[in-house]
Order: sequence, then structure tokens, then C-alpha cells
Amino acid sequence: MVGSRGPFPYHEGRHLIVTLRRFIYADESGTHVGAPFCIVAGFRGSPGQWKLFDKEWRAVLTKYHIKSFHGSVFFSRQVITNPKSNPYLKWPDAKARAFLGELLMAIRRRNLYPVGCAVEIRDFESYSWAERWVLAGYQNAVIRRKLHENPAPYHVAFRVLLEDAVVGTSPDTELHFVLAEQDEFQQQAHDAYRTWKRLTPGSSQGKSLGFESPGDQPRLQAADLLVRQWYNTLSRGQRRLNRENVLAMEQLTSRRNEMLVCDAAGIERIFSKVGVSDADRERLRQERPS
Repeated sequence: MVGSRGPFPYHEGRHLIVTLRRFIYADESGTHVGAPFCIVAGFRGSPGQWKLFDKEWRAVLTKYHIKSFHGSVFFSRQVITNPKSNPYLKWPDAKARAFLGELLMAIRRRNLYPVGCAVEIRDFESYSWAERWVLAGYQNAVIRRKLHENPAPYHVAFRVLLEDAVVGTSPDTELHFVLAEQDEFQQQAHDAYRTWKRLTPGSSQGKSLGFESPGDQPRLQAADLLVRQWYNTLSRGQRRLNRENVLAMEQLTSRRNEMLVCDAAGIERIFSKVGVSDADRERLRQERPS
């Protein structure tokens, strides 16, 4: 059934052209000082699947009298004492578990595929300035010198998100990226997206990058749930997580075997993938910002 997969057919002359579109809604976590990991991740889905998801997610929020889901509040509900900031303050554990379970089910019932990347910040910062910019996708030294002197782990996580979103899609599928609004990296994300489009094979599938408020967008709230759970899992380790968090992460990522983590080994794989030789690496280590 054409309508269930989300393509948009239109007529060009006498030929019927079918365009497949997938929308990726993503959020970030771990951009604060002292964070051990930086994550940019979310879900990829067709317009039809996202529309069905919106209806179910909003129905859960309405049922529990919640205006908008914010993972930072929900998972800190026992320590945020201001009832105006914490609508879950007086909830018993059973109610909180039921609420989270219904949100997770709204995601799992739809064909939404998790994409994204987590960067281990300590490993990333062990590389030189120029090496870090190559990891972020900026191959040209002149371009790098026009940008910030200290590339952030966010750049790498965002770059890998873009590439991960392409995997598993047909070459004629249009990819539209929507990220949660934020001040610190929004312009840099636009710059990185344009560079990805210009330099990376396969990036022709990327058709747009936009930013929206998570408070008005269930799809970004789902992405927020994913990045919060993933950050907690990586930073604390599964042994220190309660069962609620462990089960939530398992359900959120059940559609793929492994989420991408750029630790030292993962970073070396990026260098290998883009064809940076040992001699190139040595030159990069000697390079300094002007």
C-alpha cells in the first residue's frame, strides 16, 4: 500500500513520480561542561508513521495530564521539589512506570528507526586540533581556520548522525532532518550540514535541516527520551541503572543491534573510513590554528 509507506506521488508530464521521504527528528545530550559523553540521536520514520505516532503520544500525555514530556524532568522527578517545574512530583512509582511504558509503546508500535552517535569526550579530546576537525568532517585546513579553534564533540556526533541516517535507505529516498532548538550549536549544525552535503558521498539524499521547539513537537520529545536514556546508560553503566532505565533503553533501541559509540576505537574507524593515512595523521598533529 503506497499510503502506508509515506511516499508523495506527483505527476510530471505523463509519468507518475514517487518520492520517498523520511524525516529524522533528533536531540542532543551531554553538551554541558564535565559531561563524559556527547550524544546526538533520534528516530527516522516516514510521514505516515510519524503522523500515527503523534496521535498516540499526545493521547498518552492527555491521559496523564502532562503538557509536554521532558526527560530531564521525568527522570529527576524525585529530586526536583518545585511542583511548577515537576508535574510528576507526587506520582507513585507505579504510575510513573505505567506512563513511561505507554510512551515507549507509542514509539515501538510505529516503524521508527533509532539513529545517532555518542562521542566519548575524553577520547575525542586526546586528538590534536586538526585531527578533531577532520573527525567533524572539515578536511580542508583553510576551512578549519575560518571556524572555531576548538571543535566540539557535538560536531562529530552530528556528522555521524547524518551518515547513520542514510544507512538502510534506498538512494532515491529524501532525508529531512529536524533537531531540537538550541542556541549553542545551531549555527554550527547548519555549517556542518552544508559541508556534509558538499563533501560526503551519499549526502545527496539530505534535503533539509531545520530546528523546532521540543515543547510543541512529540517527535522531538521521543528523541529527547532516547538521548536521555542513552546518556544515562553510558555515563552510569548498566549496573548502576535501575530496572526502569535499563528496560527503557532496550525498548528504544530494539530495532538495531548496536548504537554507534565513537570511543578511541570508533574514532580510529572514522579515520580509516575517510582514508587518512599515517603520514596524513602526522601532518595533522603538527598543524596549528592560525
